[in-house]
Amino acid sequence: MSKRKRPDPKSPGGDLNEPHEKKLLDLIRINQGRGATMFELKREKTIPATIVTRLIASLRKKNLIKEVANMNNKGVKHYLAMEFEPCSELTGGEWYTDGALDLSKIEDLKAKCVMILERHRQRVVTLEVLCGYFVKEEKLSVDQTKEILKNLILDNLIMEVKSNGMNEFASTRIGEVCYRLTGKKSGNGEPRAGAFASIPCGVCPHIAICSPDGVISPTTCVYFQKWLDF
Repeated sequence: MSKRKRPDPKSPGGDLNEPHEKKLLDLIRINQGRGATMFELKREKTIPATIVTRLIASLRKKNLIKEVANMNNKGVKHYLAMEFEPCSELTGGEWYTDGALDLSKIEDLKAKCVMILERHRQRVVTLEVLCGYFVKEEKLSVDQTKEILKNLILDNLIMEVKSNGMNEFASTRIGEVCYRLTGKKSGNGEPRAGAFASIPCGVCPHIAICSPDGVISPTTCVYFQKWLDF
């Protein structure tokens, strides 16, 4: 929900000279912090498209609406009612500061994530643990934490795996999403073997019901045995 300011009693907000101005202002207000683009307003059938530009200029002059750039598409302008703040869709969210992508903040968070994984070289770290740290210590949301992790995966610094409940996964639930270092960020500065990266458990559709004593288990899985023999 977008933050809404208390209307300024001194603002000439009630001075709408024609019905179309009020309609246009209502259309902009209904979208709160997202507002509306010129294209969206001209597409509205209740207002003649030929007068939309003039109406916008009039509403801006009366200090009833403002123009806001979309950080994700800077060629598009949105018009918001003055009482609303731009939503994260327009500002770019937490990753933007003063309209610019905060690369230093992103890199700092990525470095902290790698540091956590380096402390756990001999085992994996669950998504729950990583989210717990970043939500508590860095005040990030779960979605923002996932964005940092996806960024690191694209950089080939970490890899996402699913627990099979064995060895380094012994303390995690089968099928739980986990993360570990990959490539030269892994143990002793040496790249991990390619065979490990292709472990079948990570993509197995039955991983959630796989257990040592179950109908589906690592001991009866032909794919897991082939991987062990690799």
